[in-house]
Amino acid sequence: MKNMKRYILIFFLLNVLVYSGNLKKEIVFFDFEEKSELWKISQFKNNGVKKVEISEEKSLSGKSSQKIYVEFPSTGCIEKPFFKDLSKYRNIFINVYVDKKAPEDLKILIFLQDAEWLWYQTQLFKIKGGKWNKITVDVRPESSFWENVGHNQPWSYKSLSNIKKIGIKIFSKTNWKGEIYIDRIGGEIYPFPNYSISSKKVEKYGKVEINFYLPKNYKNPFDPDVVCVDGIFIDPDGEKITVPGFYYQKYSRELIDGEEFLKPSGYPYWKVRFTPTKCGEYKFYIKVKDDEGEKISRKGKFLVVPSSRKGFIRVSKIDPRYFEFSEGHNFFYPIGLNIRSPTDVRYAIIRGRRLPPDEGTFYYEKMFKKMHENGENFTEIWMASWFTALEWIENRPGYKGVGYYNLRNAWKLDKIVELAEKYGIYLQIVIINHGQLSTFCDAEWRYNPYNKRNKGFLNSPEEFFTNKLAKEYTKKKLRYIVGRWSYSPNIFSWVLINEINLIGSRRKFYKKPTVGMWYEEIGNYLKKIDPYKHLLSCHYTILIDNELLRSPVIDYTITNAYYTPKKRTLIEVEKTIYDFNSRFGKPTFISEYGGTPWASNKENLKRDIVVGLWGCFHLPFAGTPLFWWHRFVNEFNLHHYYKVLSEFSSNIDRIRMELNKEKVELKGKGSTQLQYMAIGNKYFTSCWICDNRVLGNLKGKRKFTLFSGIKVVLKDKIPGNYILSFWDMEKGLIDEKVEKFDGKYIEFSLPPFRKWIAFKMRLKE
Repeated sequence: MKNMKRYILIFFLLNVLVYSGNLKKEIVFFDFEEKSELWKISQFKNNGVKKVEISEEKSLSGKSSQKIYVEFPSTGCIEKPFFKDLSKYRNIFINVYVDKKAPEDLKILIFLQDAEWLWYQTQLFKIKGGKWNKITVDVRPESSFWENVGHNQPWSYKSLSNIKKIGIKIFSKTNWKGEIYIDRIGGEIYPFPNYSISSKKVEKYGKVEINFYLPKNYKNPFDPDVVCVDGIFIDPDGEKITVPGFYYQKYSRELIDGEEFLKPSGYPYWKVRFTPTKCGEYKFYIKVKDDEGEKISRKGKFLVVPSSRKGFIRVSKIDPRYFEFSEGHNFFYPIGLNIRSPTDVRYAIIRGRRLPPDEGTFYYEKMFKKMHENGENFTEIWMASWFTALEWIENRPGYKGVGYYNLRNAWKLDKIVELAEKYGIYLQIVIINHGQLSTFCDAEWRYNPYNKRNKGFLNSPEEFFTNKLAKEYTKKKLRYIVGRWSYSPNIFSWVLINEINLIGSRRKFYKKPTVGMWYEEIGNYLKKIDPYKHLLSCHYTILIDNELLRSPVIDYTITNAYYTPKKRTLIEVEKTIYDFNSRFGKPTFISEYGGTPWASNKENLKRDIVVGLWGCFHLPFAGTPLFWWHRFVNEFNLHHYYKVLSEFSSNIDRIRMELNKEKVELKGKGSTQLQYMAIGNKYFTSCWICDNRVLGNLKGKRKFTLFSGIKVVLKDKIPGNYILSFWDMEKGLIDEKVEKFDGKYIEFSLPPFRKWIAFKMRLKE
């Protein structure tokens, strides 16, 4: 029986010890058992504190407390040097005792001073006589208890982690002489790390954000070898998902005279962003590894409920020429333009004007709103040195060289992603634009922080692809990118480097196997750490067939379609690109086009928007081409071109309809001057018809032929009632009607038109 009791006692103690790790832990700073703990009277005139001593007359714990002799009415103050990092604490507390005869208006506050001697004090606390009063004050950075006195610096992690002095002020307007006892001053350490979660109930594919501070100032918080932070999530099926945490600084933005200005809000802290892909209960915890070892936070949980969100974008399993959403496998067709950054030096030069102020994220807000209103859903963003890059030399605000990330720029990309989510825009993110690694095309290598000239360690851009340290830094940067932005389903894809054939210090460097080997190694690493498996592409300005484009690491192909109208037409360029890239068996589209690389005249560019949209739509491209001159589109308000195509294509599911090239016969006066592009099946046809004279080099205003009485003949269609609609490329729907066709072929007349027209015909259900 005695042994049984002993076992029960041991079991109880073990459970208490194990469980106590999750209980509140109080640390005592002062218990006034030693004379060395005695505080001193602050030096100022008419201090109401007259004497301070260690006394055994009263104590909350132990033998003694600190006894304070006071004379009121006045203000009394005592203080003590207090070199303490309070960032590990949830709160601090102090215990105060006064006699029942003490005045009713007796109040007390606590003050702290940091390493810069900045003064912070609490609100006033009323003291009740005849009992011990425990005053507890939240010291976390978000605490509202602390008032800054004599300065404008808010209470923050910076201050609380570098405290130098603690003090107490006592107030009363009543005539009274007496004693006040202070005992057991300490703090409550919070579980590590102490986090807050954005919501405990979230929609499927909605964002969960976990915020927390870490109780150390790290020399480089961006380096996972210094501090590695991960969010560990366990889904309802028990599967574990790891998401990198990241160091974060909040900013506020303001538009002044057309230019965006950012101001930091508060001090940096840490975040983990996560998107649940299943319904049910998720569990999670934060893991932090640094030079002190590995620490794990308390476990949390949140509930995921059903939603109408479409999920992440994938290559279609049904038809690998196209894209689809992960939820429901619904068809996704990109329609948009290239907005690599708000400013465009080349466009300003072409237009013969000064570079306009950098509107920053305000420009994207304006453009995304217009795009949304006009049915556009896609754009490309560059993490360029002049806009949202993370690393660069210290020639712009926020940059600190290799391995240190620009939090201003990161916040800009946060805002762009947020706006993309709001307006339904999907982003193709270019992580390294070609100029950063080029000495001959849009050359920026001389400013690259990896360059030895700039305190880096590489002699040439070629070494970037073979140097072990450069690869390590690249992988660390990708880890930060994945942690910060991969959560968003509106991230369509990553492009590690664009225009690969323009990098290096020699024009043929891109042909070296080291480039492809680097792209596969880094690309596979990115795919491995990206929990949402975003698409990955690479970009050449030319048509090329190599091992990289055939590698499974590349999900789809993109290229440019700049051309000279005097030599060939844009339609010819589009057909050539598709015919070439179709060999890879992957989705493909054009990511840059619009005249030559130095644009063209106004009429040519407007024509190119239309021909690009409608020509590519009637080829098996995975999306529309991305017009490069976004400021041209904005300046001349040309978004309506996109709206027409968006409305025309809104009910065309290229995956399930199995559309292929279709033959159309055009009859009537002037029909030989026309060319067409068409796709269809047994019960559907989409066709775009264009005047050949529109495709050449346009100069000034030209009057185009009015085509009237043009007839269309289609064969091999299922007999029945068809919904037939006609569309103008600028004005949209012209006419819609139901026609019955019973024969082996279908024939109908087009409405009169100039330049171009489109029709679609669908069997009525």
